[in-house]
Amino acid sequence: MPRSKVRYAFKVLNVITGIICFAVLLLGGILLWSKVSVNIMQPRLMKLRIQINFNSAPLRNGLKYTVRNLLNPVFFPAIITSACYVCLCVYGYFISFNRSVTFFLIYEVLFSVCVIVHFSMLVAFLRDSTSIVKHVERDLEKLVNAYVSLSSMKPDSLFLGYIMIHLQCCGFRDEYDFYDSTHFAYEDVYDGVKYENVFLPVPCCKMNSTYQLLNPHCPIGNLTSIHQYTKGCRQPFSSTFVRYVVYFAYSSTLVIILGVTMIACCVLVLKELWTVI
Repeated sequence: MPRSKVRYAFKVLNVITGIICFAVLLLGGILLWSKVSVNIMQPRLMKLRIQINFNSAPLRNGLKYTVRNLLNPVFFPAIITSACYVCLCVYGYFISFNRSVTFFLIYEVLFSVCVIVHFSMLVAFLRDSTSIVKHVERDLEKLVNAYVSLSSMKPDSLFLGYIMIHLQCCGFRDEYDFYDSTHFAYEDVYDGVKYENVFLPVPCCKMNSTYQLLNPHCPIGNLTSIHQYTKGCRQPFSSTFVRYVVYFAYSSTLVIILGVTMIACCVLVLKELWTVI
């Protein structure tokens, strides 16, 4: 067993940090590679007044692929960093029962490198989030170009439809993005009404809290009206996404603080061991 309070604190801190990082590792893996992301989207898409078959494999796989592509730049680095922390915390836990100076020196060097890399990534992102913004905008533009209609049941169309309704926006820059699209369908079915010669995607029309169109004729209108969204989704979507990433980034400072504390504990343990030697 550890023979000092410092070494006991070192062991406990490794356990706490390891659990936190393992939780992040697990969360990232689940969101990127499991069907949980689809299950999260399902109740939101079910509010749309269309019949959606969530037992459809192409639909579920398509939604999972879309969400994964969007989250990759955030969660993939987080998964790699968390995996490194977890491995080092497990190593730190076991060496807390040991009296080898070499083992503690290896831990101190590796953990210091991990904390420095983590801190550098955090500072780089907080100083300039351009790369994340460009990624989000690129993915959003692809969704707009691939939009067909809500009744098409295409994963990209449903995902973009929810975004436009939720953020009260239309298209990438504005509603005119759909006019020259080769995929946009000029027929759609919503709330039991079949629309022909559709001028505007249904999600670009204003709805009430139950997702019912305020103006049933909005999708086939050919003039801008008060019942449709005219601003593009580029700015609101990217700013919303980046805001959540910033929250996630700031929360990761807890691990950095714990890491610095563990490095300090490691130095004190080494001091004890050298005193004995």
